[in-house]
Amino acid sequence: MSDAMHSSPARPASAMYRPRTVGEAVDMLAGARESGTEVVLLSGGTDLVPALRSGERRADAVVALRRVQELRVRGAGADSLTVGAGVTYTDLVGWSLSPGLARTARVVGSVQIRNTGTVGGALGSARPAGDLLTFLTAADAEVLTASPSGPARLPLARFLAGGPAPGAVVTAVRLARPGGPQTYLKIGGRQAAFPAVVSCAVLVDRLRRSLTCAIGGVGRLPARMEEAESAAAGDIDWATGTASPAAARRFADLVTAAAARIAPALPVGPRESAEYRWHAAGVLAGRAFTRCLLPAATPDEPT
Repeated sequence: MSDAMHSSPARPASAMYRPRTVGEAVDMLAGARESGTEVVLLSGGTDLVPALRSGERRADAVVALRRVQELRVRGAGADSLTVGAGVTYTDLVGWSLSPGLARTARVVGSVQIRNTGTVGGALGSARPAGDLLTFLTAADAEVLTASPSGPARLPLARFLAGGPAPGAVVTAVRLARPGGPQTYLKIGGRQAAFPAVVSCAVLVDRLRRSLTCAIGGVGRLPARMEEAESAAAGDIDWATGTASPAAARRFADLVTAAAARIAPALPVGPRESAEYRWHAAGVLAGRAFTRCLLPAATPDEPT
């Protein structure tokens, strides 16, 4: 499912398809591609519709997925959560099964954007500091797709690097059930009007005795902070699920250093230098670590 999987000179779409099932969507997409039609998938449309109107994007046909109820489902298994590609940010805001995901959804854009934007649209647009993508990167999520060749699943990083297989429709994302506190923080302009400049997600899993962290807005895709994660795992008192202020400072410093090594890096301007982004990444990581692991903090806990 994509709000931005093709790029060509401007031309308005001349055909609109409205499937009611995933199977119909796959068939319509396949039929359009076989006929040589340039087709895009429309999910929330918060990125695609303005691009089509402005002429930045073109399409001969649009497959609109709003009526596919299968894509609006959330589910929970013993160890995992599955979130349909048509689930909106508003749908996630109060989801107690994943407090970190709920927190991420709460700070996405305006109310109108949260009501319209979807999980699948975020995957298709793949903004470098996209709120949802940063959180899902930290969560080691995988992307589920359907195509004429059948269902498939891809690690999120591989999906973001190469996109879905030709003719595939994203149906859901899957991530582990929370095993401890998790949070999401970002720095930007007015959050209702502008995307994040730098974003950070930290997830703690007390059962596996691990911490994961992802930074968005420094590289072209969100990046995991693996060195900082390994150091943090040794600094955490797993018996109490807490860490010291010194551990938080060390974590922040390691993330700052790792952010400076991310390649390829995003282009920067005079107001947002590379050094600023690296520093912001460390600041956010230190705050997120503190929120999750220092006793006086108030983390986002699973309920």
